[in-house]
Amino acid sequence: MKRLTACVTVGAALLSMAMVGPCWAAAAAPSWGFVDMDRVAAEYRGMQALNGQFQQFQMEQERQLREQHTTRLLFDEERQEYLDLSHMGAPTEARDERLAELRMLSDERERRLFELRKNEERSEDEQAEYERVNQLYERRMEDLTALQADLQQSRLAKYEELTKLVTESVDAAVKAVAEEEKLGIVVRKDVVLFGGLDITEDVLARLNADGEETTETPTEEQ
Repeated sequence: MKRLTACVTVGAALLSMAMVGPCWAAAAAPSWGFVDMDRVAAEYRGMQALNGQFQQFQMEQERQLREQHTTRLLFDEERQEYLDLSHMGAPTEARDERLAELRMLSDERERRLFELRKNEERSEDEQAEYERVNQLYERRMEDLTALQADLQQSRLAKYEELTKLVTESVDAAVKAVAEEEKLGIVVRKDVVLFGGLDITEDVLARLNADGEETTETPTEEQ
């Protein structure tokens, strides 16, 4: 009977120690912290602004590609007319009608080119027409291929530029908060199993306080 009592007492002491241990650890100031990067991506207004810049950049590139494709079988003077009209200020009914005519002319020439390609017995006039339009088509397709390569390269450069801005801003904010909290290490939240100080809120507060200054970049024209 005494042995059983002693066992229960020892068991209670061990349970008490197990409860006190975590309480003591929680009371001590952590030497490392973590940041919820998903929250930063969702709530950092500067990152959202840069994403908007990149989307506008991509939309402008897509417009250039559409413009080049739409006018691929317009001769140089016709294409220049199309570009001049499309870049005018306020649209007018006459301008829109002329743009539609030029787009239709390009489409009709392409249909005619494919018809002539299928016809192996071309007349002299048809052969001359074929050579003229086919030469234009091949030149335009080369231009389109080159433009796509240039735009892809500039898109990558723009992405790297904006990513660098975000990374530098986030790193600076994390470092500043870590120094304030006297943290030796800061990691991402998704690698944390237990413990650490969550500094996400402080990092976001710092980022959003001066985010406007770090996200202003010059607009590039392609």
